[in-house]
Amino acid sequence: MIFSYVVCSVPAAAVRTEPSQKAEMSSQLLFGERAIVLKQEGEWLYIECHWDHYEGWTHQGNVSYITHKQYKKEPKQLSGIGANRLLLPQGPQTILSPGSDLFGIKSNQFYWLAEAAKYKGSKVTGNSQKVDWTLQCSMAYLGTPYLWGGRSLLGIDCSGLAQMLYKLHKIRLPRNAAQQATTGETVGFLQEAECGDLAFFDDEDGNIIHVGILLDSQQVLHASQKSGAVVIDAIDQGGIISKKLKKRTGKLRIVKRYL
Repeated sequence: MIFSYVVCSVPAAAVRTEPSQKAEMSSQLLFGERAIVLKQEGEWLYIECHWDHYEGWTHQGNVSYITHKQYKKEPKQLSGIGANRLLLPQGPQTILSPGSDLFGIKSNQFYWLAEAAKYKGSKVTGNSQKVDWTLQCSMAYLGTPYLWGGRSLLGIDCSGLAQMLYKLHKIRLPRNAAQQATTGETVGFLQEAECGDLAFFDDEDGNIIHVGILLDSQQVLHASQKSGAVVIDAIDQGGIISKKLKKRTGKLRIVKRYL
């Protein structure tokens, strides 16, 4: 079977469950992220995302075709936190979210986009494990609107938030919370939690349905569907205690460590 290869050429491209703009958005590709095209229906491409192997449909207008050689070459840099901009010769500047791949960048210029397109902003080049860097990355998303399937500063969901934090550490996590909970090292007690550990929460049937980033053993930053945004709430051995709603909104199942 012959595959095609693409790279996301917009700030955030919807990945949908069906080949239709009306279908549910289950994830996103960020600028510069690569994917394999597994099949095509009209203007829609069924892709497998390179970073997390997530599969879904995206419109071909969101991507540019690349060679297999380009697909296999790992980007050395990611857009960091702060005001990251892509400057095009014509038209408005494009704002890039943290964790976008600076794919094909050379001297801040992209060879595969419009001629002389340039990048201005911060970059991530290494795998920093410092607590202050983890906290800085996490807090960059505070107040971001909740968006099912989102992975950007314009909207993000709980597992997308966890995944992007660790992408900024160059650590791959699966796309969904239940999958993420199967990786990492288990932390026995919440009191032993460190900044950057992930807390997972389950429903009445024991299914993991939510994840948050622990800032310490008493605070969790998470993309809350009930609060409508990325917020900081209290946490104890029983789970999340929403400051906005003034009630418990999540039952703690397990804490995992990845750094």
